[in-house]
Amino acid sequence: MKNTFTDIGQIVNPVKFQKIQDDMALATDLAIITVDYKGKPLTKHSNCSEFCQKVRSSEYGIYCESCDSHGGLEAARLRTPYIYTCHAGLVDFAIPILVNDLYLGAFMAGQVLLSPNVSEYETAHIPVGVINTISPMKNNFKEAYDMLPIMSIEKITSLANMLLHIGNYCVKEAELKTLLSQRASKYGAKDNYVEPEDDDRMLRTANHPSKKDSNVIIKRALNYIKDNPSEKITLENMAALCNISPSYFSKLFAKENLGTLSDYVNLVKANHAKELLANSDWSIRVIASQVGFDDSGYFIKVFKKHTGQTPVEYRESQLRNS
Repeated sequence: MKNTFTDIGQIVNPVKFQKIQDDMALATDLAIITVDYKGKPLTKHSNCSEFCQKVRSSEYGIYCESCDSHGGLEAARLRTPYIYTCHAGLVDFAIPILVNDLYLGAFMAGQVLLSPNVSEYETAHIPVGVINTISPMKNNFKEAYDMLPIMSIEKITSLANMLLHIGNYCVKEAELKTLLSQRASKYGAKDNYVEPEDDDRMLRTANHPSKKDSNVIIKRALNYIKDNPSEKITLENMAALCNISPSYFSKLFAKENLGTLSDYVNLVKANHAKELLANSDWSIRVIASQVGFDDSGYFIKVFKKHTGQTPVEYRESQLRNS
Protein backbone atom coordinates (compact mmCIF):
# COMPACT_ATOMS: atom_id res chain seq x y z
CA MET A 1 0.00 0.00 0.00
CA LYS A 2 1.36 3.38 -0.99
CA ASN A 3 0.44 6.22 1.32
CA THR A 4 0.24 9.85 0.27
CA PHE A 5 0.66 11.45 3.68
CA THR A 6 2.35 14.81 3.30
CA ASP A 7 0.79 16.78 6.14
CA ILE A 8 0.69 16.21 9.89
CA GLY A 9 -3.01 17.08 9.80
CA GLN A 10 -3.64 13.83 7.93
CA ILE A 11 -2.26 11.93 10.93
CA VAL A 12 -3.43 14.01 13.89
CA ASN A 13 -6.82 15.69 13.94
CA PRO A 14 -5.99 18.98 15.73
CA VAL A 15 -9.51 19.52 17.05
CA LYS A 16 -10.03 16.03 18.46
CA PHE A 17 -6.45 15.59 19.63
CA GLN A 18 -6.41 18.89 21.53
CA LYS A 19 -8.59 17.48 24.32
CA ILE A 20 -6.46 14.32 24.52
CA GLN A 21 -3.32 16.42 24.63
CA ASP A 22 -4.75 18.70 27.34
CA ASP A 23 -5.64 15.71 29.52
CA MET A 24 -2.24 14.08 29.02
CA ALA A 25 -0.50 17.30 29.95
CA LEU A 26 -2.48 17.69 33.18
CA ALA A 27 -2.03 14.03 34.10
CA THR A 28 1.73 14.03 33.54
CA ASP A 29 2.69 17.60 34.59
CA LEU A 30 4.18 18.07 31.14
CA ALA A 31 3.71 20.93 28.75
CA ILE A 32 2.83 19.46 25.33
CA ILE A 33 2.32 20.86 21.85
CA THR A 34 2.06 19.22 18.42
CA VAL A 35 3.93 20.89 15.57
CA ASP A 36 4.40 20.32 11.84
CA TYR A 37 7.75 19.68 10.19
CA LYS A 38 8.49 23.41 10.10
CA GLY A 39 7.86 23.73 13.83
CA LYS A 40 4.54 25.50 13.26
CA PRO A 41 1.98 24.60 15.96
CA LEU A 42 -0.81 22.25 14.93
CA THR A 43 -2.41 22.35 18.38
CA LYS A 44 -2.49 24.91 21.17
CA HIS A 45 0.12 24.60 23.92
CA SER A 46 -1.23 22.38 26.70
CA ASN A 47 -0.24 23.13 30.31
CA CYS A 48 2.44 25.63 29.33
CA SER A 49 4.18 26.69 32.54
CA GLU A 50 4.06 30.25 33.83
CA PHE A 51 7.86 30.35 33.63
CA CYS A 52 7.92 29.44 29.95
CA GLN A 53 5.11 31.84 29.15
CA LYS A 54 7.16 34.65 30.68
CA VAL A 55 10.34 33.59 28.87
CA ARG A 56 8.63 33.20 25.51
CA SER A 57 7.19 36.70 25.76
CA SER A 58 10.56 38.19 26.75
CA GLU A 59 13.68 39.03 24.75
CA TYR A 60 14.79 35.44 25.27
CA GLY A 61 11.75 34.04 23.44
CA ILE A 62 13.71 33.68 20.22
CA TYR A 63 15.86 31.04 21.89
CA CYS A 64 12.74 29.02 22.76
CA GLU A 65 11.87 28.81 19.07
CA SER A 66 15.43 27.79 18.24
CA CYS A 67 15.31 25.01 20.84
CA ASP A 68 11.99 23.70 19.54
CA SER A 69 13.24 23.69 15.97
CA HIS A 70 16.53 22.04 16.93
CA GLY A 71 14.78 19.38 19.05
CA GLY A 72 12.30 18.44 16.34
CA LEU A 73 14.98 18.14 13.67
CA GLU A 74 17.24 16.06 15.89
CA ALA A 75 14.36 13.72 16.71
CA ALA A 76 13.65 13.36 13.00
CA ARG A 77 17.31 12.71 12.24
CA LEU A 78 17.70 10.14 15.01
CA ARG A 79 14.21 8.66 14.39
CA THR A 80 13.68 8.35 18.14
CA PRO A 81 12.62 10.54 21.09
CA TYR A 82 15.21 13.29 21.57
CA ILE A 83 15.63 14.48 25.17
CA TYR A 84 17.58 17.70 25.70
CA THR A 85 17.90 20.76 27.94
CA CYS A 86 16.64 24.06 26.61
CA HIS A 87 18.48 27.38 26.85
CA ALA A 88 16.83 28.06 30.21
CA GLY A 89 17.93 24.76 31.73
CA LEU A 90 14.60 22.94 31.48
CA VAL A 91 14.35 19.41 30.14
CA ASP A 92 12.33 19.08 26.93
CA PHE A 93 11.89 16.26 24.45
CA ALA A 94 10.71 15.86 20.88
CA ILE A 95 8.85 12.82 19.51
CA PRO A 96 9.09 12.52 15.72
CA ILE A 97 6.03 11.60 13.66
CA LEU A 98 7.30 9.74 10.60
CA VAL A 99 5.52 8.00 7.74
CA ASN A 100 7.63 5.98 5.31
CA ASP A 101 10.74 7.89 6.42
CA LEU A 102 9.03 11.24 5.79
CA TYR A 103 9.13 13.61 8.80
CA LEU A 104 5.72 15.26 9.13
CA GLY A 105 5.97 16.80 12.59
CA ALA A 106 6.48 16.09 16.26
CA PHE A 107 5.07 16.04 19.74
CA MET A 108 7.08 18.59 21.76
CA ALA A 109 6.91 18.15 25.52
CA GLY A 110 8.72 18.95 28.74
CA GLN A 111 9.21 22.20 30.69
CA VAL A 112 10.41 20.22 33.71
CA LEU A 113 13.49 20.22 35.92
CA LEU A 114 15.67 17.22 36.69
CA SER A 115 15.47 15.93 40.24
CA PRO A 116 18.49 16.96 42.38
CA ASN A 117 19.68 13.37 42.84
CA VAL A 118 20.38 12.87 39.12
CA SER A 119 23.99 11.82 38.68
CA GLU A 120 26.51 13.93 36.79
CA TYR A 121 26.84 11.06 34.31
CA GLU A 122 23.13 11.16 33.50
CA THR A 123 23.15 14.95 33.22
CA ALA A 124 26.14 14.87 30.89
CA HIS A 125 24.25 12.63 28.49
CA ILE A 126 21.39 15.10 28.07
CA PRO A 127 22.47 17.47 25.27
CA VAL A 128 21.91 21.21 25.39
CA GLY A 129 19.53 22.43 22.69
CA VAL A 130 21.10 25.83 21.94
CA ILE A 131 22.79 28.67 23.84
CA ASN A 132 22.71 28.54 27.63
CA THR A 133 20.79 31.38 29.31
CA ILE A 134 20.04 29.64 32.60
CA SER A 135 21.39 32.27 35.00
CA PRO A 136 19.43 35.31 33.77
CA MET A 137 16.30 33.20 33.39
CA LYS A 138 16.41 31.99 36.98
CA ASN A 139 17.09 35.50 38.26
CA ASN A 140 14.45 37.29 36.19
CA PHE A 141 11.62 34.84 36.80
CA LYS A 142 12.70 33.09 40.00
CA GLU A 143 9.25 32.66 41.51
CA ALA A 144 7.87 31.04 38.37
CA TYR A 145 11.04 28.97 37.98
CA ASP A 146 10.67 27.54 41.48
CA MET A 147 7.16 26.32 40.60
CA LEU A 148 8.36 24.10 37.75
CA PRO A 149 7.71 20.35 38.18
CA ILE A 150 10.70 18.17 39.07
CA MET A 151 11.14 14.71 37.54
CA SER A 152 13.67 11.89 37.46
CA ILE A 153 15.34 11.03 34.19
CA GLU A 154 13.62 7.62 34.33
CA LYS A 155 10.17 9.20 34.43
CA ILE A 156 11.05 11.64 31.65
CA THR A 157 12.25 8.76 29.49
CA SER A 158 9.07 6.77 30.19
CA LEU A 159 6.87 9.73 29.28
CA ALA A 160 8.83 10.24 26.07
CA ASN A 161 8.29 6.60 25.16
CA MET A 162 4.59 6.90 25.96
CA LEU A 163 4.23 9.77 23.49
CA LEU A 164 6.21 7.79 20.93
CA HIS A 165 3.69 4.94 21.23
CA ILE A 166 0.81 7.38 20.84
CA GLY A 167 2.41 8.87 17.74
CA ASN A 168 2.96 5.44 16.22
CA TYR A 169 -0.64 4.54 16.98
CA CYS A 170 -1.88 7.68 15.21
CA VAL A 171 0.17 6.75 12.14
CA LYS A 172 -1.15 3.17 12.10
CA GLU A 173 -4.73 4.37 12.43
CA ALA A 174 -4.26 6.79 9.53
CA GLU A 175 -2.75 4.02 7.42
CA LEU A 176 -5.69 1.74 8.20
CA LYS A 177 -8.19 4.41 7.20
CA THR A 178 -6.27 4.90 3.97
CA LEU A 179 -6.49 1.20 3.24
CA LEU A 180 -10.22 1.11 3.93
CA SER A 181 -10.85 4.10 1.68
CA GLN A 182 -8.79 2.52 -1.10
CA ARG A 183 -10.48 -0.86 -0.76
CA ALA A 184 -14.02 0.44 -0.34
CA SER A 185 -14.51 3.86 -1.87
CA LYS A 186 -18.18 3.77 -0.98
CA TYR A 187 -17.23 4.43 2.63
CA GLY A 188 -17.09 8.15 1.99
CA ALA A 189 -13.47 8.77 0.98
CA LYS A 190 -12.98 11.08 -1.97
CA ASP A 191 -9.19 10.95 -2.07
CA ASN A 192 -6.75 8.16 -1.37
CA TYR A 193 -6.63 9.05 2.29
CA VAL A 194 -9.37 9.77 4.80
CA GLU A 195 -9.45 13.20 6.35
CA PRO A 196 -9.19 12.99 10.15
CA GLU A 197 -12.38 15.00 10.57
CA ASP A 198 -14.18 12.19 8.71
CA ASP A 199 -13.31 9.62 11.40
CA ASP A 200 -16.83 9.34 12.79
CA ARG A 201 -18.44 9.07 9.38
CA MET A 202 -15.84 6.54 8.32
CA LEU A 203 -16.52 4.39 11.36
CA ARG A 204 -20.30 4.61 10.93
CA THR A 205 -20.20 3.49 7.32
CA ALA A 206 -17.49 0.91 7.95
CA ASN A 207 -19.72 -0.66 10.58
CA HIS A 208 -22.32 -1.39 7.91
CA PRO A 209 -20.53 -2.52 4.75
CA SER A 210 -22.61 -4.15 2.03
CA LYS A 211 -22.06 -7.81 1.23
CA LYS A 212 -20.50 -6.83 -2.09
CA ASP A 213 -18.05 -4.49 -0.40
CA SER A 214 -17.23 -7.09 2.25
CA ASN A 215 -16.39 -9.68 -0.37
CA VAL A 216 -14.06 -7.32 -2.21
CA ILE A 217 -12.04 -6.62 0.93
CA ILE A 218 -11.72 -10.23 2.16
CA LYS A 219 -11.66 -11.95 -1.25
CA ARG A 220 -7.92 -12.48 -0.97
CA ALA A 221 -8.40 -14.45 2.25
CA LEU A 222 -11.24 -16.55 0.81
CA ASN A 223 -9.10 -17.45 -2.20
CA TYR A 224 -6.15 -18.26 0.03
CA ILE A 225 -8.24 -20.63 2.15
CA LYS A 226 -9.50 -22.47 -0.95
CA ASP A 227 -6.06 -22.66 -2.57
CA ASN A 228 -4.23 -23.80 0.56
CA PRO A 229 -6.30 -26.54 2.25
CA SER A 230 -3.26 -27.94 4.05
CA GLU A 231 -2.52 -24.63 5.82
CA LYS A 232 -3.48 -23.94 9.41
CA ILE A 233 -5.66 -20.86 9.06
CA THR A 234 -5.96 -18.25 11.83
CA LEU A 235 -8.03 -15.10 12.10
CA GLU A 236 -4.92 -13.00 12.67
CA ASN A 237 -3.17 -14.32 9.56
CA MET A 238 -6.18 -13.82 7.31
CA ALA A 239 -6.70 -10.27 8.64
CA ALA A 240 -3.04 -9.50 7.99
CA LEU A 241 -3.36 -10.93 4.48
CA CYS A 242 -6.15 -8.42 3.82
CA ASN A 243 -4.31 -5.61 5.63
CA ILE A 244 -7.13 -5.03 8.10
CA SER A 245 -7.59 -5.64 11.82
CA PRO A 246 -8.86 -9.03 13.08
CA SER A 247 -12.02 -7.43 14.51
CA TYR A 248 -12.84 -5.73 11.21
CA PHE A 249 -12.11 -8.94 9.29
CA SER A 250 -14.59 -10.78 11.55
CA LYS A 251 -17.22 -8.12 10.88
CA LEU A 252 -16.78 -8.38 7.12
CA PHE A 253 -16.64 -12.19 7.18
CA ALA A 254 -19.94 -12.29 9.05
CA LYS A 255 -21.56 -10.33 6.19
CA GLU A 256 -20.76 -13.23 3.85
CA ASN A 257 -23.11 -15.59 5.75
CA LEU A 258 -20.49 -18.33 5.71
CA GLY A 259 -20.68 -19.13 9.40
CA THR A 260 -17.65 -18.67 11.57
CA LEU A 261 -14.20 -18.55 10.02
CA SER A 262 -13.38 -21.89 11.68
CA ASP A 263 -16.51 -23.55 10.26
CA TYR A 264 -15.82 -22.18 6.80
CA VAL A 265 -12.18 -23.35 6.85
CA ASN A 266 -13.25 -26.82 7.99
CA LEU A 267 -15.89 -26.99 5.25
CA VAL A 268 -13.29 -26.14 2.61
CA LYS A 269 -10.95 -28.76 4.05
CA ALA A 270 -13.73 -31.36 4.14
CA ASN A 271 -14.59 -30.70 0.48
CA HIS A 272 -10.96 -31.09 -0.50
CA ALA A 273 -10.76 -34.28 1.54
CA LYS A 274 -13.78 -35.63 -0.39
CA GLU A 275 -11.84 -35.22 -3.64
CA LEU A 276 -8.84 -37.02 -2.19
CA LEU A 277 -11.00 -39.84 -0.83
CA ALA A 278 -12.69 -40.34 -4.20
CA ASN A 279 -9.59 -40.07 -6.35
CA SER A 280 -6.80 -41.67 -4.32
CA ASP A 281 -6.10 -44.72 -2.20
CA TRP A 282 -4.34 -42.70 0.47
CA SER A 283 -4.97 -43.64 4.07
CA ILE A 284 -7.22 -41.53 6.27
CA ARG A 285 -4.18 -40.41 8.25
CA VAL A 286 -2.42 -39.14 5.12
CA ILE A 287 -5.51 -37.37 3.84
CA ALA A 288 -6.01 -35.74 7.24
CA SER A 289 -2.46 -34.42 7.03
CA GLN A 290 -3.05 -33.18 3.48
CA VAL A 291 -5.90 -30.99 4.67
CA GLY A 292 -4.05 -29.60 7.69
CA PHE A 293 -5.12 -31.93 10.53
CA ASP A 294 -2.45 -33.36 12.84
CA ASP A 295 -5.04 -35.52 14.62
CA SER A 296 -6.82 -37.94 12.29
CA GLY A 297 -9.47 -38.55 14.95
CA TYR A 298 -10.39 -34.86 14.99
CA PHE A 299 -10.35 -34.85 11.18
CA ILE A 300 -12.90 -37.69 11.13
CA LYS A 301 -15.12 -35.75 13.53
CA VAL A 302 -14.95 -32.57 11.44
CA PHE A 303 -15.50 -34.46 8.19
CA LYS A 304 -18.62 -36.19 9.53
CA LYS A 305 -20.00 -32.89 10.82
CA HIS A 306 -19.89 -31.39 7.34
CA THR A 307 -20.78 -34.45 5.22
CA GLY A 308 -22.87 -36.66 7.50
CA GLN A 309 -20.47 -39.54 6.88
CA THR A 310 -17.09 -40.68 8.15
CA PRO A 311 -14.26 -40.59 5.60
CA VAL A 312 -14.40 -44.39 5.24
CA GLU A 313 -18.18 -44.33 4.69
CA TYR A 314 -17.81 -41.57 2.11
CA ARG A 315 -15.09 -43.46 0.21
CA GLU A 316 -17.17 -46.64 0.19
CA SER A 317 -20.21 -44.75 -1.11
CA GLN A 318 -18.14 -43.30 -3.93
CA LEU A 319 -16.83 -46.75 -4.86
CA ARG A 320 -20.36 -48.15 -4.96
CA ASN A 321 -21.53 -45.33 -7.22
CA SER A 322 -18.58 -45.51 -9.61
